[in-house]
Amino acid sequence: MPWARLAGPLDGAGRALTRADERLRRSPELAEGFCARAHFFDTCAAMALDGELVHLEDLVLHDAGTDKRAPTHELTRAARLLGLRRRMDRLEFSGLLSRTGIFSLIGQHQEEADQARSEEHAGSAGGGGRLEPGGETPDRDQDETDLLAELDEVLQRSEHLALGMIPPRTNRAAHFAVQPEPGSDHTPKPETRLEDWLAVVTDVKAEKLPPVLAAALLLDAWHILRPIESWPELGRFLTGAFLKGEMTPNHTPMLCAGLRKSPFRWRRQDALGTRLSALLTGFEQAGAESSRDLDRLQLARDRLMRCCANSRRHSRLPEFISLFLTRPLVTIPMARQDLGVTAAAVDHMIRQLGPAMPRELTGRNRYRAWGVL
Repeated sequence: MPWARLAGPLDGAGRALTRADERLRRSPELAEGFCARAHFFDTCAAMALDGELVHLEDLVLHDAGTDKRAPTHELTRAARLLGLRRRMDRLEFSGLLSRTGIFSLIGQHQEEADQARSEEHAGSAGGGGRLEPGGETPDRDQDETDLLAELDEVLQRSEHLALGMIPPRTNRAAHFAVQPEPGSDHTPKPETRLEDWLAVVTDVKAEKLPPVLAAALLLDAWHILRPIESWPELGRFLTGAFLKGEMTPNHTPMLCAGLRKSPFRWRRQDALGTRLSALLTGFEQAGAESSRDLDRLQLARDRLMRCCANSRRHSRLPEFISLFLTRPLVTIPMARQDLGVTAAAVDHMIRQLGPAMPRELTGRNRYRAWGVL
């Protein structure tokens, strides 16, 4: 592993993530709002990294149930990713990086996935052979031999696990120290990709690598193996959960937002050092983006809370202010729905805030939205 090349990006990413987490620990009044806003920012960035554009305002309005038009396919998928990231932020880290935890996250039981995969394997093995005069298929003996070999491999791995050892994986297609061949499209079998990635998780934990480097290796392995084809964004979210459990306990880093702002992009044909350096640069950008959002929230909160100093005890103004600190943008219908007040009451609170009111984002008079961006 090219340590000399990785030393600079590794140090920068570690400092940026740790600094943002320490600032959040010392500012508990901003923690809830920052984490709630980070879910929206990271979800939109995750969709953009996969080539699908979802506007932030559309996602916020759809999540609040105040959207004015039918949601598109991209917006519906972004809403699913938003709910997925929120669930990951609430769950314990120890149960996420496992086969059962991953399938429960995406709403699929492990037994159903195993059954579907076994039925597909059985159909491909038993339905395609031409019967010989004796009633036997020509590939039946070979299929039985392959099945027995797989059973032997499973028994051997079970013995290693019972003894507390890491089972050897002779057929692993991608390891964190193994680079793919340039221009090669070879990928492992779909039924073993997730097990291969979980084995990489076990390996990086056994090596006791720095958490930031271990996270970069896990994300690199996810991109190479592609364990779940229908959830390409899940690898970045799981990597963020890994960093939260190992390094940043106060928040889940916005890795997708950082990777989107990074000038480098991950490419399979690059060398291992180049790929890891690009990911570490994105992690550093994620920490810097978190610090910038904390600056914006702190300034906005200080300015808005001055307007509540002389408010009445039963005033809804503090709750109205909290909307700006927990949402990327706020509209009048959204405030009416969340606070349970009339539009006239919302207009009155807007006038009460006066110059402290966050910036208006639309520039229109009929449909207006304000946000701390």
